[in-house]
Amino acid sequence: MRIVTKSILATLAALAFAVGLALALPTAAHAAGPAKTFHHRAHHTYSGKVNINTATEKQLTALPGIGPAKAKRIVAARRTRKFRRPQGLVRVKGIGPKTVRKLLPYLSVSGPTTFRAS
Repeated sequence: MRIVTKSILATLAALAFAVGLALALPTAAHAAGPAKTFHHRAHHTYSGKVNINTATEKQLTALPGIGPAKAKRIVAARRTRKFRRPQGLVRVKGIGPKTVRKLLPYLSVSGPTTFRAS
């Protein structure tokens, strides 16, 4: 009978520990500070085109989903070989077919950059 009681007590202790841990985790997460805020550009409207062969890094970062690091990689890739078509962006690390499909209405490989986000 004593063995059963010890087993039950051990189980209850483990359960109490698990419940206490579960209750403490959200508190620890909040103590670390506020979560990062991501600013989505969903409320922007876009018009015009970005010539990916001549645009500056600043102009490239105006495109949705293109930050400074990807803009630098686009510029580096076109130094090696100019883009013949907008779909050529898939050769840039971090830019896949899904991103290219999303950006396609705003991309060109010739003419001036007229892209505007408002």
